[in-house]
Amino acid sequence: MKETTPAPSESRLPSVRRSLVLSFAQKYTSLLITLPTIMILSRLLTPKQIGVYSVAVAFVNIVHMLRDFGTSEYLVQVKNLDDATQRSAFTITIIIAWLLGAALFFSSPWIAIFFNERGLRLVLEVLSINFFLLPFGSTVNALLMRSMQYGIRYKIATTQQVAQSALTIGLAWLGYGYMSPTWGSVAGMVATVLGCSVWGRAYRIRGLGLQHWRPVSSFGAQQTLGSVMGRVGASAPDFIIGRMLGFADAGLFSRGTGLIRIFQDNVIGAIGSVAFSAFSQRHRDEQKPHELYLKSISMITGIGWPFLMFAALMAFPIIQIMFGSQWDAAVPILRLVCFAALIGMSTAHNGELLTAVGKVGVVTLRVTILQIVRISALIVAAMYSVNVVAAAQVPLSVFGFFYIVQALVKHAGLEWQTFFRALGPSFVATITTMIVPIWISFIDTPSADNLWSPLLLAGLAAALVWPVALWATNHPLWLELKEFAIARLGRRAFARRHPVK
Repeated sequence: MKETTPAPSESRLPSVRRSLVLSFAQKYTSLLITLPTIMILSRLLTPKQIGVYSVAVAFVNIVHMLRDFGTSEYLVQVKNLDDATQRSAFTITIIIAWLLGAALFFSSPWIAIFFNERGLRLVLEVLSINFFLLPFGSTVNALLMRSMQYGIRYKIATTQQVAQSALTIGLAWLGYGYMSPTWGSVAGMVATVLGCSVWGRAYRIRGLGLQHWRPVSSFGAQQTLGSVMGRVGASAPDFIIGRMLGFADAGLFSRGTGLIRIFQDNVIGAIGSVAFSAFSQRHRDEQKPHELYLKSISMITGIGWPFLMFAALMAFPIIQIMFGSQWDAAVPILRLVCFAALIGMSTAHNGELLTAVGKVGVVTLRVTILQIVRISALIVAAMYSVNVVAAAQVPLSVFGFFYIVQALVKHAGLEWQTFFRALGPSFVATITTMIVPIWISFIDTPSADNLWSPLLLAGLAAALVWPVALWATNHPLWLELKEFAIARLGRRAFARRHPVK
């Protein structure tokens, strides 16, 4: 008989709707902390300093994909989870993360030589500390995600963000340059581990073991390869620009794409963390996760498409206000990346769906092919300019869209017609939302002396029209918000009629 863990009880999992609310609360709290931090850093650090840190982080993020060997995803999606499996996953995570931390530390001089930037060495050496701390937080977070305990994850993530931002700003103010966000990252990891020890102590894995290392490693090998290839593709612009065009251009590209990355982390990421848990739960219960996937895509595009269109329209005042005039060259980059992200958003979380239904090998193959095409195209684009690199994102996103949807149709039970039908309400709502802001941009054109007026007027118009557009199109996001509001009002009415004595 298998010994099962008592902590992550799955008999009374929180609802998907409640988990989404808590996940969004976590992400928007993070946004309220992150956005001012980025605005302050953009005024305290130079484009080159931002570029050095961006390239270092891009490199570290790739190594991060190896750090737990897919064990977190395995813990979330495996049908039968016992203590021996948890200990095996935890032990594998420690072995691999610590080896990677040591490898990153000792290889940092060679990486700095390759990029011809001495500062990279110290940044990478400090960031390697995170790998020695990471196993004590990642496995707990995986079990919290499996059990959909997003209230606990909210507290941990908020503590991490506060610690990271506070130290980053303080050191930048004191003149520590690119080492400011570097040490801030370490502070955030320390806060995460402490938060997992305090609020997630019921989900801590006690003891080491390798009893089930074979199934964990088999899944992890495929998952890790796909994750690494995906991260390589996402980080490729930073690497290629930094090596071929210089760190100042790398800094510009980082700021031009910064707003999109913030949005992806705080909106798509909020839905994605819940989506993988929900997809896996439905698959374990032998239901149809692809139906939930279509709903999540409708919600993502219903929020994301209007935002990206608005960001592209108001790119100049957004860059000026957020980062300052020294970043004006990032305006065309932001516009181009917005259109690329709009297309890519249409297939968000496809990997989570395919992984949840047991097609991790398909994910790995598709991601590998996509990123080979992506990197090849970006190298050619970087021979010209950073703007050409940004422009190349658009056709690459179009190619990726059709390639990914074909995989979803073949392996996840979707149909082309059903997929496009799910995107229809978001398309109509986006066009409707943007009519007035586009008109405002013509009669009140943004300029260096006129930043706030067009931005605020267009933003107010979009904010007023957007919910009306959702209602008029009977958008799934509108229906979800309405059901949530009705449920909340119902609970309040019940509480008033039946007060607790």
